Amino acid sequence: MSLKILQPGLFSSLQDDGRYTGMSHGVPVSGAMDLNVYHFVNRILDNLPNASCIEFFHQGLEIQFLKPTFICVGGLEINLQLNGEPISTFQIINIKPDDILKIREMKKGNWGYIAIKNGFDSSEFFKSQSFYEAFTKKRFQSGDEYNYEEYDGTSGGNVPDFDFNYYKSDLQVFKGPEFSKLSLTLQYQLINADFSLSANLNRMAYQIQETLENELKEIITGPVLPGTIQYTPAGKMIVLMRDAQVTGGYPRILQLSEKAINQLSQFRAKSKVHFKLSEINSEKI
Repeated sequence: MSLKILQPGLFSSLQDDGRYTGMSHGVPVSGAMDLNVYHFVNRILDNLPNASCIEFFHQGLEIQFLKPTFICVGGLEINLQLNGEPISTFQIINIKPDDILKIREMKKGNWGYIAIKNGFDSSEFFKSQSFYEAFTKKRFQSGDEYNYEEYDGTSGGNVPDFDFNYYKSDLQVFKGPEFSKLSLTLQYQLINADFSLSANLNRMAYQIQETLENELKEIITGPVLPGTIQYTPAGKMIVLMRDAQVTGGYPRILQLSEKAINQLSQFRAKSKVHFKLSEINSEKI
């Protein structure tokens, strides 16, 4: 093996673009929570766009490399160390045998990514290496080992600047199938009010803190996607994320754009959320 997990941290796993071919079998998409950062670190290493990366949450992950390679670590603001010395994000790092990388703290955002030259050598399920508990254990454990190709050549070229402003715009949404069933008042509130995230955030769903009373009934089970916003009879809004189920029985009132899913994934509890209805279906509300 090539890499050893010394400390698993929180919710650490192996992720790629996801397994879209499994949806017809009821298998969630999974994949990197923030595909923007995930793709960027792979780009820096000149990897294939869907090369598997380590995804980590907040802090605590510590790993040891057993073979030479190159890595790139990405996230919004991370305190990380290689062999006890601080290193920077979004840079090409030359790894030697027995080097130890530690994620000490994420000061901003939720999810970070460790790309390795040419990705990891791991089993695929429905053409994806993304971890999902139906196929393999969902999180890393101390002592786990993973394989990667030894690489001692050169990697990458000019490192582009990461656009942190990507995360500062409103969340673009489209009308969901049941949006038109909402009262005009509720439609107006959804698009014009500010909301806040609850502390209930995970790979399956993020929840909005505020509730909005409604008279909608549950629907016959229908298809849902990452980014679908469900609206419960109790007035709660649930934003489905990468590990969400593929069908659901709550009204689907809005759908986040792909960029908005990436943005929201990095919002922490109590962060303010404002939806911006896409011009494609944004007649005045």
